[in-house]
Amino acid sequence: MERSVSATGIEEQGTAATTPGINLIYCYLSEEQYAHQRGVSIRTCQRDRALRQGPPYTLIGRQVYYRIEAVRAWMLSRERGAERQPEAPRTRRGR
Repeated sequence: MERSVSATGIEEQGTAATTPGINLIYCYLSEEQYAHQRGVSIRTCQRDRALRQGPPYTLIGRQVYYRIEAVRAWMLSRERGAERQPEAPRTRRGR
């Protein structure tokens, strides 16, 4: 069986896993993969879900999966630009 690594860093086996539509979980990240790519602990992801602050997720049994496109959309919704103009530099006043 041949192995390949997708753009998300997920190792996949065989040719069926690389064809969307055949493998239903092809476009999903497991909770562990999501936490690792985000740079947080699994507990942080669980807390975000409980507080409804994270991206949408899917439960399959007791396993949590995040759709890659939903995570990207969530990240884009949290993107911040320069919200205000920088202030003039402050001068130091002598005492």
